Amino acid sequence: MQLNLLSTAVFEKNYQSKKRIVVNQGGTGSSKTYSLAQLLVVKAHETTGKVFEVVRQNMPSLRETAMKDFFTILKEEELYSESNHSKTTNTYTLHGNEIKFFGLDEPQKVRSRRRDYVWLNESNEFTLEAFRQLNMRTNEQVWMDFNPSDEFHWIYDNVLTRDDCELIVSTYLDNPFLPTQVVSEIERFKGLDLNYWNIYGLGQRGVKQARIYSHYEMIDKLPEGGEHMYGLDFGYNHPTVLTEVVMKDDDIHVNQVIYKSYLTTPQLIEMMNDLEVSKEDYIYGDSEDPSSIQEIEDAGFNIVPAKKGKGSVFSGIDQIKGRKLYVTKSSTEGLKELKTYSWKVKGDMILDDPVKVRDDFVDSLRYAVHTFLDDSEEVGLYIS
Repeated sequence: MQLNLLSTAVFEKNYQSKKRIVVNQGGTGSSKTYSLAQLLVVKAHETTGKVFEVVRQNMPSLRETAMKDFFTILKEEELYSESNHSKTTNTYTLHGNEIKFFGLDEPQKVRSRRRDYVWLNESNEFTLEAFRQLNMRTNEQVWMDFNPSDEFHWIYDNVLTRDDCELIVSTYLDNPFLPTQVVSEIERFKGLDLNYWNIYGLGQRGVKQARIYSHYEMIDKLPEGGEHMYGLDFGYNHPTVLTEVVMKDDDIHVNQVIYKSYLTTPQLIEMMNDLEVSKEDYIYGDSEDPSSIQEIEDAGFNIVPAKKGKGSVFSGIDQIKGRKLYVTKSSTEGLKELKTYSWKVKGDMILDDPVKVRDDFVDSLRYAVHTFLDDSEEVGLYIS
């Protein structure tokens, strides 16, 4: 069967590479993830009897990225068959090949049987040990992709220095299929913050001199006890984010509960019910969306407007920076935001004003912490 894929130069470079490890470092919209999903389909079309595995930090994040792109391509190429798809094991059979999807939150699979090809999606989320375990059990090729938001990382020191590794750097300019409005949004970074532009525009390694939250530590789960609450940042094109926050011993512990774009309020309420979000604990929601707050309250949740007013952003950031901050390892998108959430930079000056890009998780966290700690203040409107 002839495949008729519309591909970018990023796909071609990956397809042509003969190196054992192929690392895709790129900015947002560069097509690196979609190109690797295409590569997976093409490789499986050209061979048979092989085992392909696609891995990310956790399954919910994987379903929204590489897994979603893979099945979109199958359906567009009329290759998808329900009978070949085991949704129980997250496995698909294509042309006699087995394609498996799993998260690093299933550690037994990291050290399981050998495979022929493995794709490490958002590989800067992985530990060096996880990479080593996956690499040593892979017969042919290892594909990796990531946004270079870390100034220092084991990928730079332990992978890109290998003689059997090829680095492919890509930007939004490598993707001719991007809508013009997406290109404009990416190019906005240029005028907002040099570090954001370097990472997400040019696909270059980040420098964190203006980073706001650099003091957090990762934990497996939220602790028992303490004061429980939620922070909610509404979005649509931008993600809607619900975080669960535990204040214990004056420390902050946070877990990403929902991080999803294109959610209507009824869909959000349905997800909150499915995830058994507490109807007793306070939810501090963005006060700029009172109608959604009312709708969620009518559904039985204990939601109130978050406190926002002049100086509340700086005050909330200061309250978080002044305490130990612990973030669950499963908070995938939240951890990515924390790595790049920065103060604006003007020339050599770092300003006391955060860059308003990729701040949905950190905003939801701030709503909860600031409102909880500052509940004696009058609720007001904050003009960002």
